[in-house]
Amino acid sequence: MDLNILLAPPVAFFIFLGLSALLYLVGRLIGARPNPEPGKAETYACGENFHPDKFTFAYRRFFIAAIFFTVMHVAVLTVATVPGGAVAFRALGYLAVIALSVSVLFVDFD
Repeated sequence: MDLNILLAPPVAFFIFLGLSALLYLVGRLIGARPNPEPGKAETYACGENFHPDKFTFAYRRFFIAAIFFTVMHVAVLTVATVPGGAVAFRALGYLAVIALSVSVLFVDFD
């Protein structure tokens, strides 16, 4: 019997998926049962009532910058690896699509 089939990625994935499900079920069987109590899941803010509508964080500009740099890095890597010759003109079309993608980032959707 050839055991090399166990090293194939799909087979190994399903083996470990089954083992992790089995481990999860064993943990559920031997674990303590939770006691639901009122107020246990509520947010605690130093003894004061927590009002989540007061706290809003604006990460939108950070995400736009992160996506911009990601798109630009992928574009530079892709264009830098284009082979020379007549195929190189396809990179101009790719750069046009990248420019359109970057311009969409700066549209205000609010």
